Amino acid sequence: MKKLMILLCLMLIMLAALAGCSQNSATASDNVNKAEAPSMTQSSGDDNESDGPVEIEFWHALGGSLGDGLQAIIDDYNASQSQYVIEPVVVGSYSEIDEKLQAAYAAKNVPALVVGGSQEMFYQKGLVESFEDYMPSNFYKSDLVGGFLTAATKDGKLVFAPAYGTSQVLYYNKAVLEAAALDTSVLENWNSVAGMHDSVKGIDTGVDSIEYAWEPMWGSGNIIDMASSNGAAFISEDGKTVTINSEAWVDVLEQVRIWLHDDQCMAIHSGGQGWEYWYKTMDDWVYGKAVGYTGSPGDYTIALDAVKKANEEGYTNTFAVTHQPGWGDNDPAPFFSSLMYFIPKGDNLTEAQKKGAADFVSFAINTQNTADFSMATGYVAVRKSVLSLPEYQTYLESNPDADAALKQIDQYAVPEFIDPTGGAILSALSDAVDKVEIENISAKEALDEAQAKAQRELDKIN
Repeated sequence: MKKLMILLCLMLIMLAALAGCSQNSATASDNVNKAEAPSMTQSSGDDNESDGPVEIEFWHALGGSLGDGLQAIIDDYNASQSQYVIEPVVVGSYSEIDEKLQAAYAAKNVPALVVGGSQEMFYQKGLVESFEDYMPSNFYKSDLVGGFLTAATKDGKLVFAPAYGTSQVLYYNKAVLEAAALDTSVLENWNSVAGMHDSVKGIDTGVDSIEYAWEPMWGSGNIIDMASSNGAAFISEDGKTVTINSEAWVDVLEQVRIWLHDDQCMAIHSGGQGWEYWYKTMDDWVYGKAVGYTGSPGDYTIALDAVKKANEEGYTNTFAVTHQPGWGDNDPAPFFSSLMYFIPKGDNLTEAQKKGAADFVSFAINTQNTADFSMATGYVAVRKSVLSLPEYQTYLESNPDADAALKQIDQYAVPEFIDPTGGAILSALSDAVDKVEIENISAKEALDEAQAKAQRELDKIN
């Protein structure tokens, strides 16, 4: 009996020991699994294989043909892969994008991708991710058109990504130059552009005859491009002084005043309803009253069609486009604007969403897509490799000089001025240009007044 009791005790002790080992083993296994398994937040954000494609909320304000072109790219991208899906949100305007994005930052709920708006302002506030940190390895940023690459790069790193751009170019009638025994070198300098007036005035253009050597577009834009080539700046390097009445500005604007009012070798159309002044300016070139005018790449399709129609009506116009001239002995330095993609910085965004945003942008501006967008809209493609694309070369055969703006942005153009006052400097300059171009007031007087007005606004923010 005593032996039986001892045997039972030993068995109980062994069972207890086995149970303890089993429990300890289970506890250790649970701890290992917990340490190795990612949290639900991490899993849903960075590895969405089980949850479907990563959704990329994308804000833009493109409408009309631009919006249609972008939507086609979005549809193609979504159909081309299953890892990400772009969810576009169309916002009314670029200023509205700024307002909505500021509210989204405050609410800590930003979209994964934006195109348009004041990306520079958000970057200065530290609210933009660097695109280069997320772009695919095959992005090839060195293929970006020179001006776009410069504008998108901050401290040696590609922070933004260009969608498309524009820069004012020269539309001219090559037939008139040939009739006057002039070659295209006359368009390399603004003084020689004006100086050809005596040689071209009165040349028969089929139904009409040449009255003006050139027609700048109404407004400050063309004057700004001319002054930029003359070394003009908007503000001092320390950011404290408005310099729109410097000698570089006065020389340019006073000379334009002389060409318009004294020599009458140039002319402008101003006022009217909407874009009436723009079309009147274009018409003078199309129908043979001016050798050329300064306009947007976005004019290209309209301008080419208008010239073809004018030719059918008996007007002599050989369609041609080239980059802007320089001022004096200086190289051209026209400004260009570009619509930029950027990734807002927000805690609500996962790494997968940022990579997806960059992946879509890489697709949207690959050589084929940026070429297709440019050919459809007239705006400038963002990759140099477009020029060697067979489809684009075929396009150029029936669309002469459609690459002029791209080459200008690549070789000469500089990023547009960002007005630190929110527009006061540019507005004051625009008023001064109107006084000179329309009212024949001296450039010095108009620019001094504009500088004083703009300086008060700059002082407020400083």
